[in-house]
Amino acid sequence: MKADRLVSLLLLLQSAPRRTARELAGRLEVCQRTIYRDVDALCASGVPVFTERGVDGGIALADGYRRALLNFGDEEIRALFVSGSAILTDLGLGASFERALEKLRGGLGDVQRRAAEHARKRIHIDQRRWNQADPPLEKLALLRRAVWDDRRVDLRYEDRRRAVSMRSADPFGLVSKAGVWYLIARTADGMRSFRVDRILEVNERADRFERPAAFDVEAYWRETAAKMLEGQPRDYPVVMLADRDALEQLNGYCPCDILDEREGLLLRVGFSGKEAALRFCVAWGGRIRLIEPSELAEAIVEYAKELQATYAAAALA
Repeated sequence: MKADRLVSLLLLLQSAPRRTARELAGRLEVCQRTIYRDVDALCASGVPVFTERGVDGGIALADGYRRALLNFGDEEIRALFVSGSAILTDLGLGASFERALEKLRGGLGDVQRRAAEHARKRIHIDQRRWNQADPPLEKLALLRRAVWDDRRVDLRYEDRRRAVSMRSADPFGLVSKAGVWYLIARTADGMRSFRVDRILEVNERADRFERPAAFDVEAYWRETAAKMLEGQPRDYPVVMLADRDALEQLNGYCPCDILDEREGLLLRVGFSGKEAALRFCVAWGGRIRLIEPSELAEAIVEYAKELQATYAAAALA
């Protein structure tokens, strides 16, 4: 497309004091006549581009116009070119993202281009958990279009209890949390967050909705997530002894208070109830040692006896 080519031409001109029409034609895979027509189009749109004749001549931008892109620092370039576009790929924008980076790379100077390649080869971001299922790409692409265009959608949704319902929703935004996508939408019951992988069917409607001018999906998600964490009950405190290197992992599951650090880590961990604490302690096995409450220790022993009896009977069968 001509618009894409003009952007690429502009970036190439920004990366060097001047370039010949032959060089530009080779880089953009067009004829020199097309390059001159594109230069005329840039001039008509107000871009200060000019041509110089002679041995050292070529096509160039005014110096002041070139400085904006060339003033990127190394850290700024690295931030742009860190590898990992899984989220954009989920939304069907992965190829567009790579083309945009390629255009930007073509407009960089040699030092900046090396900084970009340095970042791409050394840091990669993978936001998927191990063994996580692939996201529903077709549904995400459809929802992205509905979010862009402010179009209502009809959803057939299965909740966590496997109950299926039909919903009419105004899609305000999409959020990826640890590789899991959520649709933020307004329904007849107010604002809701729908897991996209639980959407069984989605149909875009012809009618549009009016989005509140002040709505910001990032601010909404932060506020919702904070309320969710605050609302989780932690009414069942458990004291346990754990290795020092386990603290970071433990904090990933539930908040921990350090009571003593002299012999390992003596921790107080808050759970929503006895059953949640039991499941946690059984899962961690010998990596932690329960100190109190004693009723939880008794429950763990009973659970272990039941498990042993079950598998002993299975072994004899």
